[in-house]
Amino acid sequence: MTKKDQFYHNLLRIQRSLSSDTIKSCMESLLYFAQEYLESSYCVICKVGEYGDVYHCVSRYDQGKKVTMPSLEQIITKTIETKEMVIAQEDTHEIICLPIKNIQLNKVMGVLSFVQQKDTEYDFFAMEQVAIIGENLMDVLHQKNTTKVQLPVNNSFNLSFKPFFTDSYNLCCITDSDSGDYLFMNQSWERTLGYSIEELKAYNFSNWVHPDDINETIKVFQDVCDGKVIRSFINRYRTKWGDYKYLEWDATLDEDRRVIYAVARDITSQHENHEKLFFQSTILKAVQDSILVIDLEGKISYINDAVISLTGYPKNYLMGRPLDVILKGVDRSKTINVEVSDFLKDDNYIEFQIERRDGEHIWIEVRTSVLEDVYGDAIGFLGIIKDITHRKKYEDTLMKRNEELSKANKELDNFVYRVSHDLRAPITSALGLIELCMEASLEEVKEYLKLQQRSLVKLDDFIRDILNYSRNNRMELKPNRVEIKDLIDVTLEQYKFISNYKLVKITKEINIENHLYCDESRLAVILNNLISNAYKFTTLVPNPEIKVEVNVSPNDLVLVIEDNGIGIKNDHISKIFDMFYRATDVNNGSGLGLYIVREAVKRLGGEISVESILNEGTKFKITIPNLWSIFPKEIKEKATN
Repeated sequence: MTKKDQFYHNLLRIQRSLSSDTIKSCMESLLYFAQEYLESSYCVICKVGEYGDVYHCVSRYDQGKKVTMPSLEQIITKTIETKEMVIAQEDTHEIICLPIKNIQLNKVMGVLSFVQQKDTEYDFFAMEQVAIIGENLMDVLHQKNTTKVQLPVNNSFNLSFKPFFTDSYNLCCITDSDSGDYLFMNQSWERTLGYSIEELKAYNFSNWVHPDDINETIKVFQDVCDGKVIRSFINRYRTKWGDYKYLEWDATLDEDRRVIYAVARDITSQHENHEKLFFQSTILKAVQDSILVIDLEGKISYINDAVISLTGYPKNYLMGRPLDVILKGVDRSKTINVEVSDFLKDDNYIEFQIERRDGEHIWIEVRTSVLEDVYGDAIGFLGIIKDITHRKKYEDTLMKRNEELSKANKELDNFVYRVSHDLRAPITSALGLIELCMEASLEEVKEYLKLQQRSLVKLDDFIRDILNYSRNNRMELKPNRVEIKDLIDVTLEQYKFISNYKLVKITKEINIENHLYCDESRLAVILNNLISNAYKFTTLVPNPEIKVEVNVSPNDLVLVIEDNGIGIKNDHISKIFDMFYRATDVNNGSGLGLYIVREAVKRLGGEISVESILNEGTKFKITIPNLWSIFPKEIKEKATN
C-alpha cells in the first residue's frame, strides 16, 4: 500500500469511528495523519463559536523541527470572513487555512490551518478531504452541545491559545464586569505578587490596589464596563512582602459574556528609574551647561535647553533617538574617533568635533558619569557638554604661531651664522690684500687692488641682499600704479656696464591690457634678482639669450623670465628657494636672492614656479594679483581719464 493510499484509508477509519464520545481522539488522529502525509511543521483545528469567537481545539507540532509559533489571527479571520481558502506567505514558510463549512447553513463552523515549508508542493485535494472530515467532527460537536466555558482571549475573531494565555510572562486575567471578581488568573500573578491564585480570587480587585489608586482604578473599571478600550493604565498592587508593584494595564469588554479581558505588565523597575531621572532632570534644568542623559541602550532620554541651542536640533528630534544623531558628521580628519561606548562610561572626559544642524562644525568637551537608582544599579549616563570651539581656535592659532616662531628662530640662527661668515670673508680678504700691498711693487699693487675691489663688490651685493630681505619682512604693502615697461627697462639698463653685456641677446614681449597696481619696490626686487641671475649664468655659455615676457590683465600680472644658461640639476630645483642655498659653485652669490624673491612674491599674494634643464636653461614664471581689481569704481574711472 502506498503512502497516499494509507492516508485515505486512515481518514476512512476516523470517519467510521466518529461518535460524540470520540470527538477529541478523532481530532487528534486526524491532525496526526494529516501532518504525517502533508509533512506540515504545524497544524491546528479551531472551532468558530456562536458569536464568531475562535476557540483552539487541537494542534500538532512536528517534533523533529524547531517551529516558531506563527501568527494566525488575521489569516483565520480572513478565512472566516471570505469563507474561502487563504494562503499567506511568510519569511520561511506558508500558511494555508481552509474553512470547515456547513453547506446547508452556509456558515463557517471551524478553520483548519497548515504551516508548510516554502516551495513545497501541496496536495490540496488531500487538505480538502481533511476539511470534510473536520466538518463531520464539527457537526457532532455542535449536536453534543458541549460548549463548556472556553473563554476566548478577547471579543474579536482571535485565537485562544491556552499555553500562551496561561504561561504568559504578563499578568493575564478575566474579570466579572458586574462584581469585579476574578474568573481566571494565570501563574504570573503568583510570581509577581506572591499570593496564591486562590487567595487573589477570594477578594474583589479593589482589595489589592494601593489606597491612593483605588478611586482612579474604579473609574477606569467603569469606563471598560461602558465599552471603552483601555491602553497603558498604571496603578499599584500590594504584594505579599508588604511593598507595591507598578502594573500597566490593557483591558477590553466582551459585551456578550459581560466579562473583562485584561493584561498587565510589571513596570516597577522602569517606573522607579523614570522617577529618579525625572527628579534629576528637574535639578539639571537649572544648570547652564548642556546636559544630556543617556539610557543603558545608548538612547537620549533627557536634554536641557542648552543642548538644543548647542546642536540646533529640536527636542522632539533628539529625544528617544540613538546618540549617533549627535555624533554624525564628525570630521574624522580633525578629531578623535568617538563612539557611543565612550559616553557609556563613568568619570570619562573626551573632546571631539560635531556638526550642528546648520552644518557648522564645533568642538565640544564632554564629561560623563553613571546615574544610579535607589538600589545602586546603573540606569543611565549623564553627559555634561561645553562648547570649546573658541578655545580650540585659540589653541590652533597658538600652535601655528609657535610653529612660525620656531621656524623664525631656526632661520634667525642660520641667518646670523651665515651673515657673520659671509660678511667677515670679504673683509678678511681685503685686509690680507692690504698687508701684501705694503711690500709689493706697483704692478702687484694694481693686481691686489683688483682682487680687493672684487671682494668689496661681493660684500656690497651681500649687504644689498640683506637690506632687501629686511625691507620685504618689515615694510607694509604699498600698492601704487606701476609702469611695468619702464621698470623692466631700468632694471636691464643697470647691467650694461658688466662684462659680456653686449654678447647677451635681450628679447622683450610686453602685453598690457590694463593698468597695473602693485607694490613697486617689491616688484623691483623680484625683477632685479631674477634678471641678475639670468645674466650671471648666460654669460658662461655661447650665444647667451634672456627673454622677458609680461602680461598685465585686470586681475593678474604674469611675469616670465627665461634664459639659455647652464640650468639647474633636478635634485637642486626643490631647494633653490631656501635661505643661503647655492645650487652651483660657478658663481659665488649670497644664496639669498631666490629666497628673497619667493618671500616677496608671497607678500604680494602671488605664486612662483621654475622649470630648468641642465645645460639648456631655466624659466621662472611668476603670477601676482593686480590690485586694480580691489579699487572702487570711481577711482578706476578717474585713473582711466
